[in-house]
Amino acid sequence: MSFLLALIFSLSSNLDNFVIGLTYGVKNERIPLVSNAIIAFITALVTFMSMLGGQLVTQLIPHQVSNELGSVIFILMGTWFICADMLKKQQQKEEKQSTVLNFKGAVMLGLLLSINNIGVGILGSITHLSIYLVVALTFITGMMLTYAGNNIGDSVIGKMVGKYNDLISGGLLILLGILSLFFSF
Repeated sequence: MSFLLALIFSLSSNLDNFVIGLTYGVKNERIPLVSNAIIAFITALVTFMSMLGGQLVTQLIPHQVSNELGSVIFILMGTWFICADMLKKQQQKEEKQSTVLNFKGAVMLGLLLSINNIGVGILGSITHLSIYLVVALTFITGMMLTYAGNNIGDSVIGKMVGKYNDLISGGLLILLGILSLFFSF
């Protein structure tokens, strides 16, 4: 169960990687393997650091309370993502760094994509997810989702996932919160 929760966590926090890959793929621009690895490394590193911070929080409050609190916050965050998606207009402006994703662009994208991993990483520690498992899965899913988005490009599936990114991410966070309420680690 711990692996499943860590996987759901990693997928929910890395769906933006798919959208970025998709954005480049639609324009027939490729994200090189090295750039993809840089992006995944930065998001995994930020997740690791935020989860270490979350461990400090867990030392201050009892295990059961921290698990329940983290679960409820996951559910609230997921609900927020879904509500925000329903409220926003169709005016998503995709930022395009350049025609070729170079080292500097990969670092900037990695930093931008890792912003949501900060809060979610802290919550992952509070709900006692395995730091090393989450970080490894964050790196792997980050690489896979960026690659998949970049290669799916202009397909119907790619457009649908890109369009419903916040709904999917929110749903995964709610699922993670509900599962972590019922299963203690």
